[in-house]
Amino acid sequence: MQAVAVSFDIQNSRSYSSKEQLLTDLHQLADQLNDAFPAALVPFQIKSGDSLLGVFNEYAVSYPLMLMLLNQPLDGYIGIGFGQYETLSTTHADEANGSAVIFAFEAQDAAKQTANRIAFAGPPYLPTALLNGYIEMLYPAYFGKTDRQIELHRLMDQHPEATYEEIGLQMGFHEKDARMNVAKLVARSQRKQRKRLEKAFVDALNQLQVWEAIG
Repeated sequence: MQAVAVSFDIQNSRSYSSKEQLLTDLHQLADQLNDAFPAALVPFQIKSGDSLLGVFNEYAVSYPLMLMLLNQPLDGYIGIGFGQYETLSTTHADEANGSAVIFAFEAQDAAKQTANRIAFAGPPYLPTALLNGYIEMLYPAYFGKTDRQIELHRLMDQHPEATYEEIGLQMGFHEKDARMNVAKLVARSQRKQRKRLEKAFVDALNQLQVWEAIG
């Protein structure tokens, strides 16, 4: 079965003063991811004590998953692998196998060599180099160049239905200035351009899955 596997490896996990706290943080993150993305072949679970793995059957889900991982407080490496999921009889991460899982771990290792800590991997015929290039182009230019822009994108990613005024209030702006200040930040942060590029990226992921199924 066609699948995308997403791996998240905690950065500098050995520096955690408490391994129990690390496990607690990972369990909480896994629960949040599974609540947000319930349609999983393999729900997010802890691997090797310091990473998470989840497997899905739609390539395009990898992008909002990536955004959610970027918008949570734990720093880590995001590996996204496209391919096949071959152990359909199990939903346990430790038993999960197939090329998508293998490529996710390969991408995770590659992510450790990138500034944005994100990488894609897949079969040679999939243009994963283009996907990696897209993320390199978007990040950080379209994810925020200042702390305020980063905060804006994070809040708008997490609350896509919120109004400018609601976002502004969450950012600490006074009520009378909230909408205007957010509108200015949206323009300066190229938010609208980013959303167009994101749509093109998700459309490309959907099309890649269709082409692979046909081929």
